[in-house]
Amino acid sequence: MEQTAPPETDDGSPVGMSYVLREEAQLTMVWSDQDLAEHQQSMQTRIAQIDGLSQSLDQLRSHIDTLWERFVTLTMERILSEQIREFLDEIAEEITGLSQQAVEADCEIDRLRARLRESRRVLEDKIALLEVLAHRTSTQNHINMMLARVEGLEAYLLGRKDVAPEVFDLHYKRHTTAPSDLLYLRIRLLTTRIATIAANRGKQLGDFNDELVALLTDAERLKTGLAALLIRIECMSELSRYWLAYLDIAGEKP
Repeated sequence: MEQTAPPETDDGSPVGMSYVLREEAQLTMVWSDQDLAEHQQSMQTRIAQIDGLSQSLDQLRSHIDTLWERFVTLTMERILSEQIREFLDEIAEEITGLSQQAVEADCEIDRLRARLRESRRVLEDKIALLEVLAHRTSTQNHINMMLARVEGLEAYLLGRKDVAPEVFDLHYKRHTTAPSDLLYLRIRLLTTRIATIAANRGKQLGDFNDELVALLTDAERLKTGLAALLIRIECMSELSRYWLAYLDIAGEKP
């Protein structure tokens, strides 16, 4: 009984269904339905965080604007009425509260940015792995190889020997049989399908990465806006310390 030669990979090494199963397992390990669900849930959480932070910063900005207006319009009035110390103590208490809120928001923004960057890193690693699976089997190249094998198989089954030299070498000189050809075609079709799925998933993850970049841009915008608010808080704090120091010096007896 003639022994069936096993199919071969691009480099000529034998390959069987275990090769296909291994690639399918790798594809699932890189990105599964559970990974997709977790990513979508994470995106919803991050979007909600950004919306919440944006609202918090709008409220904080409104409070700081109101406090700043009071500070710049009433300071001189309180000096003239000799109520400046009480006024500055009151302002200092509000500044402390707003400063605490700003610092908490700043920390939350930093945590959000760190999570977004980590999510991007994970996606980029997975995209790189998918690119390996997608490029491991060149679709066009394998289609040509399968067409050549089908042509040779057809010639072999019909008993034709007036074929191209490469076809003769493939099916007569190497004693290829129909079962091995069919197994070869099946494996090639499966691996090509895996490559196509990997390429499509890589494109999907690339789109997800673009969405993360957009969210990270939003987070950076919040960070920049908060920095401006922190500067205004610090400005009021420094001016308050200046006026208090001035009062202490002016109140000293000669």
